[in-house]
Amino acid sequence: MPTVFPLDLGLDPAATTPIYLQVSQGLSRWLQSEAATPGTALPSERDLAGQLGVSRVTVRQALSLLTTQGLLERRRGSGTFILPRRIEHPLGTLTSFSQDIRARGMSPGARVIGFALSQATAQEAMTLNLGATSRVYRIRRLRTADGVPLAVEASVLPEERVGALSAEELTDHSLYALLSARQVLPVRALRHLRAVNADQELAGLLDVRPGAALLMTERVSWNALGLPIETANAHYRGDRYDFLMELT
Repeated sequence: MPTVFPLDLGLDPAATTPIYLQVSQGLSRWLQSEAATPGTALPSERDLAGQLGVSRVTVRQALSLLTTQGLLERRRGSGTFILPRRIEHPLGTLTSFSQDIRARGMSPGARVIGFALSQATAQEAMTLNLGATSRVYRIRRLRTADGVPLAVEASVLPEERVGALSAEELTDHSLYALLSARQVLPVRALRHLRAVNADQELAGLLDVRPGAALLMTERVSWNALGLPIETANAHYRGDRYDFLMELT
């Protein structure tokens, strides 16, 4: 059954902003609120046009824009459906995946798909400022929000700085919360961001098609003493995750 939304979008025919943009902006605000239920259908273009007092062309333009923005999905023969809300992560803040998800009223999850303790490679030893015989944990986890896969995270942490770790304590728990409890929480990080395409393995883990757009981050983090505490990379679903940067 099509969803119901507030019909008063505050449209102003005398404004310089085109009506289709006003419709798009009004619907966008509603779609990103708690009132919108992902997976439900919008009324038909004809019904929307009649309810809003605008033309079907205006509605079609507004819905096309919202589809491009990743808020709606138009299915041939079925209608227009609300997509899950995108996750926004500010690039200027050092927050965990779990914090981001909880801040949006969802439940974070973590499934360990790789866990090992072994001697650091030459590159890892150099990045983390370790001795030649130091050991590191290599941890790979699938991160979810309300059970939906959103990211694959891979972290390398020096054993001598984080202490003993187990796969069990990293399942459905925040790594940063664990490090904070041990007083070795990262306080500074350098992060690189780039766009990549999902290979067969990542596509299967993230429930997307092979070749789908992903956002990849590479990060080195330091603790309050200035010691490298983690080197990591993560692959995020491009259709669900946004990174924001505030410019002043």
